Amino acid sequence: MQKKDTGNLNSIRKEIQRTQLALIISITILLSLGGFSINIKFNKETLNQNLQNTAELITRIYSFTKNYDSQELQDYMDSVIKDLSDVDVVSIIDLNNIRKYHTHHDLINTEYDGTIPDFKNNSNYYTESNIGPSGPQLRTYSAVYDADGNYNGFIMTIRLKTSIAAITTRTLVLFLIVTFSAIFLEISISGVLSRKIKKEFLAFTEDFEGTKFLVDSMRANNHDFTNKLHVILGLIQIEQYDKAISYIQNISIIQRETISKVMNSIENPSFAALIVGKIARASECNVRFILSEGSSFKNADIALPSEALVTITGNLIDNALDSMNMDTTKTEKELTLGVYTRQNKLLIIVKDTGTGIPDELKEKIFENGFSTKGEGRGIGLYHTKQLITSLGGSITVESQVGIGTSFMVNL
Repeated sequence: MQKKDTGNLNSIRKEIQRTQLALIISITILLSLGGFSINIKFNKETLNQNLQNTAELITRIYSFTKNYDSQELQDYMDSVIKDLSDVDVVSIIDLNNIRKYHTHHDLINTEYDGTIPDFKNNSNYYTESNIGPSGPQLRTYSAVYDADGNYNGFIMTIRLKTSIAAITTRTLVLFLIVTFSAIFLEISISGVLSRKIKKEFLAFTEDFEGTKFLVDSMRANNHDFTNKLHVILGLIQIEQYDKAISYIQNISIIQRETISKVMNSIENPSFAALIVGKIARASECNVRFILSEGSSFKNADIALPSEALVTITGNLIDNALDSMNMDTTKTEKELTLGVYTRQNKLLIIVKDTGTGIPDELKEKIFENGFSTKGEGRGIGLYHTKQLITSLGGSITVESQVGIGTSFMVNL
């Protein structure tokens, strides 16, 4: 029987590990794809704006070079353009379509036979894709006027598509490096946690009730993550990229902090897995789950069957969530769990902000079959108290109608 139970627990452990890895990799890849898409879109908008700003700057500078001869203009414009990182080619064309200046000097004083900008149907500055002597390019046209406002030619500031592609490639490589590094790091951390959980799982077996709570916890966690993935997908589809990135970063940080806090506070892996699952379940119920500061469970302090811990705590948490779900008037709902051990002693406190229990019902809630939730209910608290009593412990309750309830278990 022990071998069978151990095999079942190992299967659960592996399933949890596979699920965690799938969620980690999915969120990491989704974050990278979203970030890459946003970055490309932002780079394109920035490139267009920078190219237009550069065109405006060069046009203003050119207005001060009217009396320069060809060589002086060439030397002056070369000195200006060498410090501009957002442009590959600059060409100045006069009214006769002669290139008065070009970044490639062999084209100076040659005839321009390319696209003539249409400033009548566009502003004095506009950007379009085109093909020139240097190949496919993104070019901004800017009109040149003399002091009397007469049209005197135009200036082209050009960014080659090869340069744009190089920027995109560098961005893609960077995102791939970050993505694979993040996945490798998460897998490494998951492996360490898995080996730690495996050692603990092999030390004992779980009965049906304890296993049920673990499976329910895993399902709640998976469902919670599925909801989050739907939110992320929706934000990307409606092009709310900044909100998508912020949402992904927030849930990633919260998830890591939550798991880390629980694992650091609770040495028993089954107990820790239950708490992580109940945190996810509370999130689905719009309940804020708080693990009290100072909470700590050390295996060396007290020897208790894991299934007992899971059953007692799981029932009390479920009871608290049910109580808060019944109260539709409260917008802020909180569930606080405190777990404290010292030598041969354990204290568990589950506090909620639910409907509360009237004084005349406090003693009845532990009776078999008593429930305010309808027929077929009322066995959870009864069995919980029976289990606690069989372990030589006690359970007490404090409650105030409309404020909430606190259960305290001493073992």
